[in-house]
Amino acid sequence: MSSSLKSMAWPKSIAVAIFLLLILVTVIGNMLVILAVLTTRRLRTVTNCFVMSLAVADLLVGIFVMPPAVALHVIGSWKLGWLLCEFWISFDILLCTASILSLCAISLDRYLAVTQPLTYSKKWRCKRLALLMILGVWLLAFVITCPPMLGWYEPGRNRHQTDFVDCRYNQNKGYVVYSAMGSFFIPLTVMLYVYVRIGYVLTSRRQRIVRDANSERTADHDLDGDNFILESEHYRCNPHKCLPCYAANARTPDWAIKE
Repeated sequence: MSSSLKSMAWPKSIAVAIFLLLILVTVIGNMLVILAVLTTRRLRTVTNCFVMSLAVADLLVGIFVMPPAVALHVIGSWKLGWLLCEFWISFDILLCTASILSLCAISLDRYLAVTQPLTYSKKWRCKRLALLMILGVWLLAFVITCPPMLGWYEPGRNRHQTDFVDCRYNQNKGYVVYSAMGSFFIPLTVMLYVYVRIGYVLTSRRQRIVRDANSERTADHDLDGDNFILESEHYRCNPHKCLPCYAANARTPDWAIKE
């Protein structure tokens, strides 16, 4: 490892430095998120339970997945045997899938909170249900990850070779489609639909509020106009029947003042 670091060209050295910085930021940032939720009572909300699940997945990625990837990039081959290779790849798929599904769960949580605020606050918005949903996220991630452990590999893959240097992801076409759909495309479709619906609902509510405010303003203006007309008719007097009132309201001509 040290000889590989010494023999690296400067572009590769810069890339490794950036990777190490990303690992440091990932680990420290997600640890701060987890500690903030655990130590602050006001942050222990249902939505933050999903956020903490996401932070745990990303933290484990920064600890167990990213450092071996940097070492593989530096050395150029896998030196730890097929067992650790299988563990590393499976852990990578599991944690990345759990992270994406946690984002999907957060979007569903926001959708229910926006579209059904009263029902959701009474029936759905409880930490026990949130914990069950988080457990479902991790179980679904494991279901997407485990088929290679049961032998779903591409033909001709030999895991028991003595010189195991080619540590790569499963190339079986069926599993690639299966994992890609479960880990990326289906959650992406759900999140896009959910956030579009949230935007539509919020826009509709804003337009309704503006429309109601304009109608109330128009009604108040009409009411003020009617009151003004009624008051004018009430205080209006007939000059033939009310000479004192007419005389009081009439303006004295200038020529009369001069005389």
